[in-house]
Amino acid sequence: MDFDELYEQEFGKTYQYIRYMVSNAQVAEDLTQDTFVRIYKTDLTKVTNFQTYTRQVARNLVYDYYRKRALIKWLPFTNVPEQVGDHDVPHEWLIQEEDRKQLYEALQKLKPVQREVIIYRKIEELSIHETCAIMGLSSVKVANTQRSAMLALQKILGGEIDED
Repeated sequence: MDFDELYEQEFGKTYQYIRYMVSNAQVAEDLTQDTFVRIYKTDLTKVTNFQTYTRQVARNLVYDYYRKRALIKWLPFTNVPEQVGDHDVPHEWLIQEEDRKQLYEALQKLKPVQREVIIYRKIEELSIHETCAIMGLSSVKVANTQRSAMLALQKILGGEIDED
């Protein structure tokens, strides 16, 4: 696969992952661009799984972002939700945007590893095996982290949780 194909295939997923991790649209755009700049400079003939490789690069950049700003703490991460105007917007879109904002805020209250597992397993619907490959964790660790993260989200958001 060449870079253009990889970019087309992985850009949206990569941006969404980073957006959930940093909760700031502008920072997410910058980190997504940095991810693909790094990938562009890589010899892609040596990459066996492009999805895993892209996620690992993005993950490393997100953690570097927090380390550089001395913000990497277990709880809480700084939350800077994007500002959205409510004029000329359909009612349904406002409700969806509010739900998305609540999810961003709730995710920011999780430990970073819990947040990542929730993003990969629930939002991106990756398998445990794919999540393990990206994060470098055992399947037991991923399953246990997912369970604890879902319980934490239940406490934050209230209501029922889907353990699958």
